[in-house]
Amino acid sequence: MFEWKYQTIEREGFSLQVARNNTEGPPLFWIGSALYYPRVIPLEIAKRYQITVVDQRGFAKRTGSEKETTDDYALEKLLGDFSSIQTELGIPACPVIGHSGHGYMALAYAAKYPNQVSHLGMISTGPSHGSPMFEAEVYFDRQASNIRKAAHLQNQIQFQKNIKETPSDFFIHYCVSLEAKGFYQVPFPSRKFWEGIHTNKLAFDYLFGEVFRDIDVSEYFKKLEVPIWICMGKEDYQVAPYYTWDPILKRFPEIQMTVIEKSSHLPFFEKSDDFLYQLENWLQGRE
Repeated sequence: MFEWKYQTIEREGFSLQVARNNTEGPPLFWIGSALYYPRVIPLEIAKRYQITVVDQRGFAKRTGSEKETTDDYALEKLLGDFSSIQTELGIPACPVIGHSGHGYMALAYAAKYPNQVSHLGMISTGPSHGSPMFEAEVYFDRQASNIRKAAHLQNQIQFQKNIKETPSDFFIHYCVSLEAKGFYQVPFPSRKFWEGIHTNKLAFDYLFGEVFRDIDVSEYFKKLEVPIWICMGKEDYQVAPYYTWDPILKRFPEIQMTVIEKSSHLPFFEKSDDFLYQLENWLQGRE
C-alpha cells in the first residue's frame, strides 16, 4: 500500500520535517515543504520514484530561544541542511527537484554539492524574482481571461482581510491569494494544501524578496556539469513567464526546457501525465 512516512531532523535550532514514500524506484530529492509537496505530487509520479521531500527553514519550527535574524536563513545554511539530511538518510547522488522559489535552492545546491546531485530540475521557476517578474504582470494583462482577472481581484481583497486576522501566516495567505494566477482551473481551493503548515515570515521576506530577487542563475549554470531541466506551465502568471528564459537559454543551449500546455504554476499536479513523460525523457537522456 502506498504511503508517505514522516520524520523530524533537528539541525541548528530548526526542526526540519522529511517526507519519504515507500516506492522502490529511482531516488528523487525534492526541496521545499515536507507537508505541502506530498499533497500535490500525484500518485503517478510518487509510485514511480522513491521521493524524499525536505523542509527548507522557512517551513521549519524553531527550537532555539535566540532572536531570529536573516542570518538564520542564509542560503548557504539551507544548502548545508539539505546536504546533511541527504547524507544522514543515505540517499545517493540523484536528481534534485526545486519548484518555484525552491528551484533557486536546488540550483545553488547542485553547484555547491555536485557529488550529491546527478540532475537538476527547476519547475515553475523564473530567471529571478527581480526584473523578469515585471513581465508576469504584462503577460497576465495580455493573456488572462476576464474571469481569471476578476477572480484575482477578489482574492486580493480577501488577502488584505486575511493578513489582518493572522499576520503570522502571511506567506500562506499570499500564496492562496495567487490562485487565479497559479492554477489553470479558476476558482481552485488551494488553501487545503496549506493546512497545518508552519511558516517563518522572515525567511520568505529575505530569501524570496531579496536573495532570489538578485540571483544570477547564469553564474550558477556556468559551474554545473549535470543535466538541467526547466519546466514551466504555459498559463503560469505567478512567476516570470516561460519566454523570459529565452535570452539565458540561448547562452546555455544544453539546458532542456519544457512548456506544458493547459497548466499553470503546478504542472506536475495539473498535467501529471505530460509532466511525467517529459521528466522521464529528460532523466533517460531522450530529446
